Amino acid sequence: MRPWLLGLWLLACASTAVAEAEHRTQVEFLALAPVAGGFNEPPARQGMPPGTWQSVNLPHVASLRELGFGAEQVSTRFYRLPVPASAQPLFLYLPRWQTVGQLAIYGDGRLLWRSAGDKVWNGFNVPLWLALDGLDGQPRPQQLLLRMDSAAGLGAGLSSLWLGSEDELLADYRVRLLAQVLLPAAIGMAVLALGLFALGVWSQRRHEPIYGLFFAAAVLYCLRILHYLGPLDTRLIAADWFGWITINSIGWMVAINQLFTLRLCEKRMRWLERGLLGFMGASTLLTLPLWQSAEHLAALAAVCYLGGGIMFLISVPLVILAAHRSTSRLARWLAWGNLLALGVGTHDWLLQNYHMSLDALYLVPYWQITFCLLFCLVLGQRYLASIHGLERSHEVLARRLAEREAELQESHRQLREVERREVLAGERQRLMQDMHDGLGSSLTGALRLAEGASGAADLEHVLRECMDELKLTIDSLEPMEADLTLLLATLRYRLQARLDAGGIRLRWQVGELPELAWLTPGNVLHVLRILQEVVTNILKHADAREVALSTRVEAEGVLIQIVDDGCGFVPGETSTGRGRGIGNIRSRAQALGGSVQWAVEGLDQGSRFSLWLPRSRVASGGIQAMI
Repeated sequence: MRPWLLGLWLLACASTAVAEAEHRTQVEFLALAPVAGGFNEPPARQGMPPGTWQSVNLPHVASLRELGFGAEQVSTRFYRLPVPASAQPLFLYLPRWQTVGQLAIYGDGRLLWRSAGDKVWNGFNVPLWLALDGLDGQPRPQQLLLRMDSAAGLGAGLSSLWLGSEDELLADYRVRLLAQVLLPAAIGMAVLALGLFALGVWSQRRHEPIYGLFFAAAVLYCLRILHYLGPLDTRLIAADWFGWITINSIGWMVAINQLFTLRLCEKRMRWLERGLLGFMGASTLLTLPLWQSAEHLAALAAVCYLGGGIMFLISVPLVILAAHRSTSRLARWLAWGNLLALGVGTHDWLLQNYHMSLDALYLVPYWQITFCLLFCLVLGQRYLASIHGLERSHEVLARRLAEREAELQESHRQLREVERREVLAGERQRLMQDMHDGLGSSLTGALRLAEGASGAADLEHVLRECMDELKLTIDSLEPMEADLTLLLATLRYRLQARLDAGGIRLRWQVGELPELAWLTPGNVLHVLRILQEVVTNILKHADAREVALSTRVEAEGVLIQIVDDGCGFVPGETSTGRGRGIGNIRSRAQALGGSVQWAVEGLDQGSRFSLWLPRSRVASGGIQAMI
């Protein structure tokens, strides 16, 4: 709600509430000549002062504020009115009295109430509620006398006045108390809380000065409204320093509001900013209590406010122009709101200097509501912009992540394809090499036998070896899954027929063996060919009746042993066929990272062949084949 609308609403409520009470619009008035000296305490008994009484209308302005100041003169004025007869207890309700001085109320010459606190900051804005029926048994007074002592030249006046019962007046008193005292105090607390929040934001975001400026404006606003809330207790702060703070706070608040608008526009008008700060700096120095008393400060207040108003008038069109050149809609609102603030400030300046009815409300305390709402809109706008920016960042990040994931998937697919091709090429190369070295050489030998018309038995033997080579190559392609036990079982299945045909009994002593992760198809073929070569040599040369194959698990590997009961044959370095022989066995063992060894068990007791295989290829880095 706009400040002037709020004021009209509160006054309408007040008028409705006291419709049945006696509204005193006319009283008798007497002004005494100013006297030299300071303020004296109101006497406990006040006789009827002599002089010419005149009838005046309320609200009444006894004297206007002047530029001069009678430093040692006090003007005393009296207001007189009769108390109506009523069967109900009566109360006096006075919305406002305004002066630099003090007020005392007498009933039939007896002191009923007197103002407290400092003479300058005297609680003029706090509505007065006074019971006319005393609790001490004193009779209700027939006539009331209001005595107002004022510093000469600083103005004095009285608002409207009501006499009536509690039911007739209490609602209006509470509305006026809310409008003039409680609501400004509540606004001040809310503004200060919002200012502290802005200070917390500014402490983390020093590059955004609007938060610091709003905190300063909030503190200045709270300092400014203190004199509306009640009489000053000079035990807390001296009256001259309190006046210095109060008078200069409004000017600084105006200057900071303009700086806030410029920062919101993201425009810098350095000469205007320096002019505002320079004027307020000069005003602050000139009104220092070091060379001014509290009364002199009250006299200078009107001049300071007028100078601040002129400064504000000069800055308003420039700020509006800067706002319209910016892209910030809130800055334009705040800039145009300066016109409303100008009207509010003019209203309060006229009211303070007794050029308006004292029944009116001071509106500056309510103007800060508009400023706070605009600041909240700024916060909300920036918060939403941050949320939208964060959401857009998340969207961009998600899109980039999806693109990168698609790229990685495509790269992984291509790598898998390349790896598959390399594996296939490697397997083809290995198969071609194995078939060339094994099956190819055997077939070549068979071809030579056939060409030389050798015996059928030799040709049959060579062809069987070709079949064994082919089966061995096929077995190496079977998925062993690093299972050495399965590998040996496959070998047993392939060799059992040849051993039975040679009249040799196989004794199988293979236990549970650990998995060997390095058993790839190529390595499987190496193991199969090593063991097949050994068994072939036994069949050809050992003249054995029994062969025992056993295994033993060691700390770093697996030991495979083949023991025969033949004539103790140990192969030499010669080959039994192309690509065969001890050299072939040793090279294959080296390729596996293992070692081989033959030993004769004794005269006519056969031989022992040992093949040691590592658990892991890393552990077998330095192992060499030993014969």
